[in-house]
Amino acid sequence: MDKKREKKSRRDFLTNIFMGGGLFASLALFVHHVIKFIFPPIKDTKLRKLLVGRIDELKLGEAKEFNIGDRSLFLVNTSDGYKVLSAICTHLGCKIKWEGHRDRFYCPCHQGIFSPSGDVVEGPPPRPLEEYKVVVDKNLVYMWLEENVGGLV
Repeated sequence: MDKKREKKSRRDFLTNIFMGGGLFASLALFVHHVIKFIFPPIKDTKLRKLLVGRIDELKLGEAKEFNIGDRSLFLVNTSDGYKVLSAICTHLGCKIKWEGHRDRFYCPCHQGIFSPSGDVVEGPPPRPLEEYKVVVDKNLVYMWLEENVGGLV
């Protein structure tokens, strides 16, 4: 009779160890994810200065499309100076087109219209086009692009 109790107690002991370990691991993982949700990783940002054009390339009221990585952008020469705008509509993410003869950006998906400075003129877009910081140095036009370098917890 003692052997049956002894075997049972060993089995119970092993069952308790594995179940307790599994519950502890689950709780620790849950707490880890809650802490990461409440305190998200801090990302270091690095600014890159990229050459996007020359002053003599664009006349007043003209725009030039270019790509940087997977980003499609426009360099525009407006009366307020040079601007770099995203070529992605803020409504549903369609690619916009420059219509120089009408002096506007046009989204063919849902007829969104933007001014040369990126402001919404007509249509469903909820906000202006994304704008990047531009610096003119001598005869060259540069834009500043933020990059996420990494994260710390």
